[in-house]
Amino acid sequence: MIGFIGFGEAAYEMAKGLTQEGVTGIIAYDPLLIEQDMSHIIKEKMTAVGVVPCADAKEVAMKRSLLIAAVPAQFALAACEAVEDCLTASHLYVDVSASSPTVKKTIAEKVAKSNGKSVDAAMLGPLTVNQHKVPMFISGDGAHEFKKRMDPYGMNITVVSEQAGDASSIKLMRSIYMKGTAALLIELMEASRELKVEDQVLASIKETMEAVPFEQLVNQLVTGTSIHSERRSIELEGSLELLDQFSINSVMTQASKTKLDYVSQLGLRQSFKGKRPSTWQDVIDEMKVKHQASKAGEYHASK
Repeated sequence: MIGFIGFGEAAYEMAKGLTQEGVTGIIAYDPLLIEQDMSHIIKEKMTAVGVVPCADAKEVAMKRSLLIAAVPAQFALAACEAVEDCLTASHLYVDVSASSPTVKKTIAEKVAKSNGKSVDAAMLGPLTVNQHKVPMFISGDGAHEFKKRMDPYGMNITVVSEQAGDASSIKLMRSIYMKGTAALLIELMEASRELKVEDQVLASIKETMEAVPFEQLVNQLVTGTSIHSERRSIELEGSLELLDQFSINSVMTQASKTKLDYVSQLGLRQSFKGKRPSTWQDVIDEMKVKHQASKAGEYHASK
């Protein structure tokens, strides 16, 4: 039924979960199968979940019409190119890598040349916990077909659109928040622990974050920053001074100050006449207008 190209953690966890759902006949290829030091480890993992190893990626493509490419982002395009000549109109090529929307679109174009269909899939959670039921956003001309085929096995799939790249765009935008928040928390807790105030800091932040629904919190933070960016940037100068006293890397705090300075330079406080706008969309739209006006001014000044 399914052929995996790449058999790292993602493919292993998905195959494990699908096998428990009763899926049989899964085959896979991974480059490590031909490496002497690693081949036995990969084969043992495949055997443990009932997956049959293949000699190369082309064998997978010739034996299965549903292909799931689960390779590191930097190898996503190469994985598709490795089987490109074997693809037919019956193939459904699903790329679950974290590669860019541009790469996903290129993969879709290559699959389309054979009249096959492709899926840009973005996994949005830990596979070790959710296995095949990991929340997954998908897009592309094969998105609806993939969802229809996999729904019976309990996969948690949401179709975003029929445009390759859309699902990956969501994942990458989400990563700005998830990875950025993690990095910011490391900096915050490193400093808070050094000052021995971590419990009080966490309690204070928790009270603020949990006081209103997340969407409302986003609106409050963005709209408030649009008119108070300069004051908030100055406040962070004190934070940076404190971090410097303890020789703590302050790259995240400095980045926050830089962004606030940028917002101030756009003159949003003047645009909104010192009054908090109604929605975060108002702020982002005005920022775009201001940015475009600034770029246009730079262009004319250079003429």
